[in-house]
Amino acid sequence: MRIILYFFLMHLSALVCSQEQLKSQVHYWEVPIIGQTNFGSERLLFNGAGALLSKHELKGISIKSGKKLMYNTGRCGDELFFIIKEGPVRVSLNQIAHDLDTDSVVFLLPGDEVIFENKRKDDISFYEMRMVSISKPDVESAKKAGPSFAIDWYDMVYRPHDRGGVRQLFDRQTAMLNRFDIHITSLDPGISSHAPHTHKNEEIILMIDGVGEMQLGEGKQKISSGDAAWIASNIPHNFSNLGKRPAVYFAIQWN
Repeated sequence: MRIILYFFLMHLSALVCSQEQLKSQVHYWEVPIIGQTNFGSERLLFNGAGALLSKHELKGISIKSGKKLMYNTGRCGDELFFIIKEGPVRVSLNQIAHDLDTDSVVFLLPGDEVIFENKRKDDISFYEMRMVSISKPDVESAKKAGPSFAIDWYDMVYRPHDRGGVRQLFDRQTAMLNRFDIHITSLDPGISSHAPHTHKNEEIILMIDGVGEMQLGEGKQKISSGDAAWIASNIPHNFSNLGKRPAVYFAIQWN
């Protein structure tokens, strides 16, 4: 039994080490397309490991008119989160159809199925975020916390505040994570989200509108619509809106 456990741990360690550790930086949408497919094209923003995830990948997917793309990773497969970049898109989640507009989201637990279909005359695009935990996934607990879901942008509740406003999407357990927390911030021009701060949770800032600057540690990087910043645990960071209109971005954290 000890021998089996030893080889299992060695195999797990090899899988984790096979992924390069992600570093705090901005990843840009305008990168070379990494592959032409029978449905359209895809580009890689980042792919690596973090403190809790042995694989954390973010792709940009484009689908041509009249084409569709299905995801079903199986019960022991990856967990997936999607953000519509250019919609509307026909989405069938576990055979229930939704017409989702730009900036809508879809969350897919292992074992479930989603199909994206482009009924427009031009291309549609979305972000595909793929997550695999270092520890064993807990699908049963995740399903008790709630099913896979789709949320349209126009169904998200906006709460204004003195710096802009926020849409709190969800904060829940998943199969891969003890807590998956996502909200969308709207930040007024010429101000910062907060003073540079740190927290234990890793974080992604994904810009959906506007232009600004990310402070990551001692450095600063420009970030604009379509780009995503990956922030490691306990790295000082903040976002400043350099534009003349509100900047809007997803703030994604997990533990």
